[in-house]
This record gives sequence, structure tokens and C-alpha cells, in this order.
Amino acid sequence: MNGIRIRALGLIGTGILAALTSVAVAPHAGAATPACGNSALTITHTPTQGTTGHGSFVLLYRNASAATCSIYGYPGLDALNSTGHVLAHATRTLHGFAGGVTTETTAVLAPGYYASATVEWMNFNPVTSGACAFSTSVATTPANTTHTVRFPLAVSVCSLQVHPTVAGTSGNDAFARAQADWLHGATVDSASHNLVWTAAVNHLKAAGSAYATQIALLKQLMSIPETSLTPAQIATASKDLKALDVFFGTVGLYS
Repeated sequence: MNGIRIRALGLIGTGILAALTSVAVAPHAGAATPACGNSALTITHTPTQGTTGHGSFVLLYRNASAATCSIYGYPGLDALNSTGHVLAHATRTLHGFAGGVTTETTAVLAPGYYASATVEWMNFNPVTSGACAFSTSVATTPANTTHTVRFPLAVSVCSLQVHPTVAGTSGNDAFARAQADWLHGATVDSASHNLVWTAAVNHLKAAGSAYATQIALLKQLMSIPETSLTPAQIATASKDLKALDVFFGTVGLYS
């Protein structure tokens, strides 16, 4: 995908999210490490995952500042309807639906490093077994900050819960690395897009077959010729970019 194709489609967004870099678990530092605060963190998320009756996603926090900082405790998270009204506040709990228990610890983040927090819900009412209302978006505030961001995510109001912030990406390294490449692609010269997106493909491959659909979309996007696009190719590029923006949680970045 080059500049001619992007300009023709009018698909590059600006000011959506800062570019991310490498994924790693931050090294330990002393308790005196200052809190990350409102301006240090880039906040993104993984795709929602679902099994029978249960859904989840992971909030990702990258230290985008030049100084080491720390996060401790629970993020705030609200489910919102289409008018921004709060449908439910997520309950803060150590105990996950699958029986796992998260310990409250201080995540110390060197520049470029990650912390994360898991959000879960039930897809049915656990008391009545009836249907649950779902959000149009969520609003979330990282621990130790007052910086609230909104994401267009559908979560159930039934047993909506959020777990404490932990160091690392909660097992989502492959996605976080690829997401960083996708974000970076919107900041580089158009001649570098295929190089950056190839890196995203290689990172997604590390997760095995989990992201086969998105790998295929990226490869298809990169195969579109640089000039003289047909209407069909323009339509394909537009569709692929929109789908990948949804997958990477960056709606509006390219589409």
C-alpha cells in the first residue's frame, strides 16, 4: 500500500494513537518509582474473545514517556450505550471466571514497556439465564490516573468485571507487537508500509493459527499494486483497512 493508494482512498487518519514499539515485561525497580500519571501511557486493547457464555479482552498500557514509571491497582471501566450513558460499572475483583486469581502488585514500566489488565463478563444473566444488554462502547481510566479513553467495544453488563493491573501483556505478546507495527505504519513514509506490515504478519504468525484471517488480510493489502488501481482494488483495500482497524482496536486510523 503506497501513498498514491492511501491518498486515493482518503484513508490515513491523524492523531488517533501514538506509535508503539517493542513488547517486554518491565524490569523490577524500587517502590519509590513514580506513578505513570496521565501523560505517560498509550492505552490500547486486544480483540474481544468469547467462549460459551463468557467474553473478555485485555487493556494494554505502554509507557510512552522517557522515564520509568509504575502502575498499581485496578483500572476503572464502564459499559456505555450509544448516547454515552453508563450501563454498568465493572466490578473490581481478583478472581476470574476461569478460576484464576490475579495478585495486586506494582507494575514498573521502563520506557516502551507494557502493563495490562483483563476485563471479563458473562453473555447471559447468571441469575435468570436470560439475555444481557451489551454496550456500544466502554470508557476506561488506567490506575493512578484521571485520563479516561473510550473504545467502541461491545461488552455485556452481566457480571462485568475488571482485574488488577499486572506487568507485561497478559500473554498477548504476538498481538501487541503486531499492533505496534500497525500503529507505526500510519506514521512512516508510504514506501515503508509494506515493510512495517510484513513485520506485523511475522509477529502474528508467532501465535500459530489464531490470527490466520488477519494475516491473510495484511498480505492481500500488501499485494495491491502501487499505481493505476482499479475500482475493485480500491474497494478491496478499503475493506481490508477497515477490517484491520477493527481488529487492532484503531478504528479511524486508516479507515
